Amino acid sequence: MDALIVPPVPRLMGWKFHRRLASTDFSEIWLVEDVALGRRAAAKIFAPKPDEHGMVPPFPVEEWRRRFIQEARIMARFDHPNIVPVMALTALADGRPCLLMQCMGGTLRREIGIDVFDPGQIGEMSPEDRPRAVRPGRTRQVLLDVLAALVEVHGQGLVHRDVKPRNLLLVDGPGSRVKLADFGMAKAPDEPRSKTAIWFGTRDYMSPEQYANTTLATDRSDVFSVGVIGIRMLTGRFPDRELLAAVPGLAPSFADLLCEALVRDPLRRPSARDMLRRLLALPP
Repeated sequence: MDALIVPPVPRLMGWKFHRRLASTDFSEIWLVEDVALGRRAAAKIFAPKPDEHGMVPPFPVEEWRRRFIQEARIMARFDHPNIVPVMALTALADGRPCLLMQCMGGTLRREIGIDVFDPGQIGEMSPEDRPRAVRPGRTRQVLLDVLAALVEVHGQGLVHRDVKPRNLLLVDGPGSRVKLADFGMAKAPDEPRSKTAIWFGTRDYMSPEQYANTTLATDRSDVFSVGVIGIRMLTGRFPDRELLAAVPGLAPSFADLLCEALVRDPLRRPSARDMLRRLLALPP
């Protein structure tokens, strides 16, 4: 039997690394502790996994490094209760950039389970992984938090481009308020339009225009993702108008607003500010 391969523990002066929480193609998230102050934080470290050509699709490693540093600088602009605060951008002992952030109580996926498309698979899943629906009141609370964050983000001319449950962090675990995280895909106002039809993000929560070409994404593309999240929370499934209409206790105006966020023409979708205003006017 092959020996278990244990990833090396990163080193950063003044910080103790406890365990790895998550991993992507170009980064890792670790639970860390400030040795002097005794407080915990989350450390996002640059950890690309390139192929033989030095690529981590769809970009070369150096482009991912640039985006990693840009993400830290973007997040540092905000001081908002629904955006994860940045503590510092530093470097590990091996020179890789490391972003220190507030430690949170998991992601929204912990509350709603894993996304599935084949209902036949659900019976084979563990109870904690099975997709779950939540009450309209809880869905409204989460969407209000997300929209408040997006009003701030869009107000600075940015488009997040990857709004999804995994990037919505729970402050104190299931049932708590959420904060928007992961600005690694964010579109800055001066980003040039690409003539190549590429996309990145998470397909299941992505708007049609962003899927066609990610540089075409606008603030209304983020609103589309909010609509998908809302229906996913209410029904336990991806957008299905029949399931949505059958949700007990769901106000028709709430359902209509979510459907409006999903119209194909971005100009016909509400802005994050307008959607926030209309959602606030609905009964809790």
